[in-house]
Amino acid sequence: MRMRMLLASALLVLGGCGGDDDKEGDDGDDTTTDHRSNVTGAYESTGTLSATFNGETQTGELDDTVRISEASGSKTALSLRSESLTCDRDLRATMTGENTFFISEGACSVFDEESKCTADLSVTSGRGSREPNGPLQLTLQGKFTVRCSPLPIVGDFTLLLTGTRTGAEALPRVETRLFHVTHP
Repeated sequence: MRMRMLLASALLVLGGCGGDDDKEGDDGDDTTTDHRSNVTGAYESTGTLSATFNGETQTGELDDTVRISEASGSKTALSLRSESLTCDRDLRATMTGENTFFISEGACSVFDEESKCTADLSVTSGRGSREPNGPLQLTLQGKFTVRCSPLPIVGDFTLLLTGTRTGAEALPRVETRLFHVTHP
C-alpha cells in the first residue's frame, strides 16, 4: 500500500518538472533549420513508470496526453508538458536532429493534499523521438524524494511513454490532476 502511495506521489510531480528558464540566447545569427514541427503537438500516450528504492522496483502503467510545443530562445528549443500530471513549469528540451530531442535536467515539488505528502522529482536525463508519421517515443530518468513521514523516501525512476499524435499543435495548458495508475 505504501509503495502505491509513493508511486502515485511521484506521478503527481512528474508531469511538470521544469528546468531553468531559457538559458539559450538568440544571437540573431541562427542559421539552424527549424525541425520542431516534426515533434510538436499533442500525443495520447501510454507507458510505464518504474520506481526503485530500498532495492525494490515497482512499475505502474500510465495513460497521459503529452504536449510538446516550440519554446523561445532558439530554433531548437522545446517545451514539454503532461496534461494529467502538472507542476508549476514545463520540461525543457532541445532538438538534436530532424526527429529527435534531448530533455534537459529539471526539478519540481508538489504537495498532495489527499496523502499529505510532498514529492520532489528531479529529471536527470531524457530523450525523445518521432519518426515521420510514427509514434512519439519518450524516456525520462531521474530521482525522487517523497516526504510522508519523519524519514524521506529516496529512489530512482524511469518513465517510458509511446504516444500517437492527435493532430493538435501547441494546445493551451490544462491544469488538471487526474491520473490513472494500475499495478500489475
